[in-house]
Amino acid sequence: MRDVLALTTALAALAYGGLAQAQDAAAAQDSARTQAAPQSGGFGDIVVTANKRSENVQKVPIAITAFSGDQIRKLGITDTTQITQHVPGLQLNAWSPNVTIFNLRGISQNNFTDYLESPVAVYIDDAYMGSMNGISGQLFDVQRVEVLRGPQGTLFGRNATGGLIQYVSEDASKSKLNGYVTAGWERFNHRSVEGALGGGIIDGVRFRVAGRVSKADGYVKPGAGSDGQALGGENGWALRGTIQADLGSRGKLDLWYKHSQDDHVATGGYVFDNCNMLDSGYCTTDAAGLSNGMGGVINGATGQKASPWTNYSNTPGDFSRKTDIYQGKLQYDLGFAKLTNITNYTWLTKQYQEDGDGTSLDIIKYQSQARYTQFSEEFRLSGEASGPFRWQAGLYYLDMLVRGHSVTTGQPVLGASLGLGLPGNNPADDETYRLSSKNWSIFGHGEYDLTDRLTFIGGLRYSKDNKHVLYNSVINDSGQTAVLATNQSFDAVIPGVDSIVKGDWAARATLNYKAAPNTLFFVSWNRGIKGGNFTLNPNVTPENFQHKGEVLNALEAGAKWANDSKTIRANATLYHYIYTNYQVFALLGGTPQVSNSNATATGVELETFLTPMPHVNVNLGATWETSRVNAVKAVGTETFSAVPGATVPQYCTQVGDNYVCNYPVKTITGAQLPNAPKFSVNYVFRYDRDTPIGNFAGQFDGAWYDNQYLEVTNGLSSLQKAYNVSNASLTWTARNEKLSVEVFGRNIFNKAYREYTLNLGALGTTSMYAKPATYGISATVKW
Repeated sequence: MRDVLALTTALAALAYGGLAQAQDAAAAQDSARTQAAPQSGGFGDIVVTANKRSENVQKVPIAITAFSGDQIRKLGITDTTQITQHVPGLQLNAWSPNVTIFNLRGISQNNFTDYLESPVAVYIDDAYMGSMNGISGQLFDVQRVEVLRGPQGTLFGRNATGGLIQYVSEDASKSKLNGYVTAGWERFNHRSVEGALGGGIIDGVRFRVAGRVSKADGYVKPGAGSDGQALGGENGWALRGTIQADLGSRGKLDLWYKHSQDDHVATGGYVFDNCNMLDSGYCTTDAAGLSNGMGGVINGATGQKASPWTNYSNTPGDFSRKTDIYQGKLQYDLGFAKLTNITNYTWLTKQYQEDGDGTSLDIIKYQSQARYTQFSEEFRLSGEASGPFRWQAGLYYLDMLVRGHSVTTGQPVLGASLGLGLPGNNPADDETYRLSSKNWSIFGHGEYDLTDRLTFIGGLRYSKDNKHVLYNSVINDSGQTAVLATNQSFDAVIPGVDSIVKGDWAARATLNYKAAPNTLFFVSWNRGIKGGNFTLNPNVTPENFQHKGEVLNALEAGAKWANDSKTIRANATLYHYIYTNYQVFALLGGTPQVSNSNATATGVELETFLTPMPHVNVNLGATWETSRVNAVKAVGTETFSAVPGATVPQYCTQVGDNYVCNYPVKTITGAQLPNAPKFSVNYVFRYDRDTPIGNFAGQFDGAWYDNQYLEVTNGLSSLQKAYNVSNASLTWTARNEKLSVEVFGRNIFNKAYREYTLNLGALGTTSMYAKPATYGISATVKW
């Protein structure tokens, strides 16, 4: 940390020393940028880069929700995952910073392993983040956030099937010395400090350094017999530095370095949820082998009712992560076209341990380590002809390598251990893997004005994956070891099953009709693709070791309208999804695995941004969706340790010291997509008033969600009942806007709702609940 502070101080001193040389040029440059900068106009009316060029969000024929940096601050968002309450159709599935799963219109990848990619792509400053380990993090000094719903594969690549979330940091475009410091405190002893400093170094060269430190005690407090940890805290810091240099009058170069770090965060525990407990200590199940209780949180050892914010785990969880990102972006006007080149190198390492059963009993323990490296290169040309044609074309290369090691101990390994002739005495499955994934693609995108009001937009991208995995699984049981599975053992049954070499194409066709200056109608077809991958688990069959890539054909029709004064803006989108080989995740008999199924979804989204009178802003969003997944594999058979004298669970027989369960429903048909409520509503009400001592602003915001399943298996215990979560704040800003103070409350009605659920069948259901009601204060100084 001292080295980081020293680096920050040195950069600041260098910038301040060179500032005098650049003051005259800085004033002219900043004046030009201020004149060109779009005005936010409250909420919603900002410039985005959804088509990889700057456009007003209301002029882009895509369903987009976007927030400027100022709006992000007003909404109190300080973490990359906190945007979900303010975006129609967007939800979060997470139990810790270990893996972050965004769900957009029901599209997600809920598998908790380290090596899979999400179908909702995340971009940070124009660069793809391929690891779900690296998506969560502190959000600070941000310029804007964009959420694009629906496939975005032609311009953003193969893993933007469900949509795209793009975070754009403040760059070094301001030459005048500027910056801010914000300090805050929140319930559960949450302390944070963030700040930024930027300005000119010499004429044509500018810098910006920003950072944030956040620490918090956990909000899930330890109960009797637990490991003594309070879960859900924070202990991390992040630093970002960038230098921007003008290359004459035609070009610009941005260089970035980013570091983030989490150190021994107390996490990796759950509450025990929705179990109809039998005298054996196991939970009742349905015919598919899924836990079917609805009674809420209990102490898993005693069966007594418990708080959703009490931890009874007996194995201390732990999470540590370091991420380093090096990035360069070159932009240059070649005359006939504009060149953009983006180079990114990412290195991430993490260690994680969890008590997987949420009880004080030794049932499931899980440990993992992963090292992730990523190199990507994008080369893009764009141009606007003198006529009605605008175009972009480019090449993209992505090279990812994940090296992982995990150990699963307890009941999920019991059946495999017994099957190998081992004694089944608290066995452990020790797994190692090395997954190499290379992808290249070529793409083109064009817009042609058929008339002064009607525009055709088309795009095509060909993408090719080359993946190979090395995998080894060894059972350790009472001092004995046995190889359970390797990639070679799967390959011996199905040659080539440990490799994927496949090309596919994404496409887009849109008609965009400008009925009036502030009225836009569009219809579109998008073909999105996501590459296949592997299920690295020894208990899958060779046929299930590899799953296919998925294809989504999305049909959309939308409208965007605003009145002349821009005091009313309204957007609406109707969509229909046709999925081929949708990648379905399910935990089957303790085995996490992904299979393929066809699926469909139909929905409507509405957004309105209202300024009914000066100083009043109202944002309202609403969604409706219905969905169907044709076939989801059920548990089938599994083995548990028997309890002497207890009633044998339904669908099970006792064989020696074990229950062998054979569930009759092998396939679940007609399931709903996970995290896809039929209805949802999000809202923001904000009022501000100028006074002689400054501006006062009051805000009330939140979201309501209908009933939804948190897993695609649709087990009854994973049903989250409808809930509302609301927040409130009051902010004072000095007349010169250099000082502001905010007091706030989050989840002010103290609603208990789950952010994550995993149905373990007869072993019960483990869940992680979001924070209860919190309150806090923050202060910001700007210069």
